[in-house]
Amino acid sequence: MKLSWENATQALLASVIWMVAFQISAGDFQLRLTPPTLDRWVYPFNFEPGTRPVAPTFASFDSRFDTRDAQFLIGWDTASVIATNQGPRNYLLKRVRIALTITVDRAFIYDPTYDSFLTYTTNQPDSVPDSDLGRPVELYGVAYRGGFDAASFKQDSPYGPLGAINSGTISIGTRNAYAAMFDTNGALIDIANNVGQANASWTNAPFEVTPWAVGVTTNAAPGELVPADSKFVFDLNLNDPLITGYIQLALDSGRLRFMVSSLSPATQITPGGTANGGTVAYPQWATKENLLYDPPVIEVEGTTVGSADTDGDGLPDDWEKFYFGDLSAAPDADPDGDGASNRTELLSGTNPTNPHSVFRIIGNAYNTNGAAQLRFTISSRRNYRVETSDDLISWRIANGVLSYPVAGVAQWNESLDGESPVPSSRRYFRVAAE
Repeated sequence: MKLSWENATQALLASVIWMVAFQISAGDFQLRLTPPTLDRWVYPFNFEPGTRPVAPTFASFDSRFDTRDAQFLIGWDTASVIATNQGPRNYLLKRVRIALTITVDRAFIYDPTYDSFLTYTTNQPDSVPDSDLGRPVELYGVAYRGGFDAASFKQDSPYGPLGAINSGTISIGTRNAYAAMFDTNGALIDIANNVGQANASWTNAPFEVTPWAVGVTTNAAPGELVPADSKFVFDLNLNDPLITGYIQLALDSGRLRFMVSSLSPATQITPGGTANGGTVAYPQWATKENLLYDPPVIEVEGTTVGSADTDGDGLPDDWEKFYFGDLSAAPDADPDGDGASNRTELLSGTNPTNPHSVFRIIGNAYNTNGAAQLRFTISSRRNYRVETSDDLISWRIANGVLSYPVAGVAQWNESLDGESPVPSSRRYFRVAAE
């Protein structure tokens, strides 16, 4: 048996299914929102939540606390400026940028590059030194526990389980709102202790994280101390469909929520770290309660796709204008030359002006047990299923598991349930986007 590429393009295109009802209210949006609807210093010993003028972000390497000990939750409600409940995939995004202001003068070192978890670990044989001075500031999504979600978690909601809070009662991995990223299964996971934690209640192995954005500033050069009133900009990675999907879902509900995190310890001295900085060598950010420094700002630029199709070509006007600037695009044209027509790119959620953005199978193999494995490109807010056939006529859903090993790519592993594949000289596979 072998996997077949025959008629692969036709199979893929025939399998794209459009299941979205376009909204009535639509059009371009270019937002600059400040102050945030809420900001919250997510720290166990913050006894005045939602009222503090500053929100530090730092790490603790004390085994009693999360390594990402002090996090900064920021959120904007957008229902009054962007129509909600229009279907997440109808929000097309060009840019999402967050800007924060530093309130402490020359206390921490500017590092605009991501540092691997191996530069922080204290008990791993493969630890490596940090190649540059300082530690980056990172931005992620937000996930919740304890029965909370983006609608119910407020500035004064409890940090974690209710009860007296002191240095002896805080447990790691228990905060109700936490910095999160997508794992390879596409689920948001808590990253509070990704660099490793020496605690009997936390046995997870260290793991790498992928920041949604790393803060950059023009007010200091890399390796320099950052002056007060510096602006840090975070441009979210919209090349990752899972991150884009998170933002689209948030716009659909009208609640954008993000978490700022920094692993800068108080003295910037850890194995593999740098012995520079003062006694408070970590960022401190202005909140909306701060009267001296600018509060957090978010800029969102994109289009909400509506149902209007004034030229009757099957391509929504808003979609055409977003990608082409006018209504001249033909549904069967392929302006980027990637083999997919504008109509197909609309249905599959890809960019018709970018030849690298196209829905296709990019790899196939058999595992050692004879199970098939496929890799294919994905877009935000689409569901995918794999179908198989022995004759390219009769198709059935193939049993398997999806994962997301790298940004923009899904991997499907066939599940055989202990059985061998059906004998055949050829087996064909196709992927459908719903």
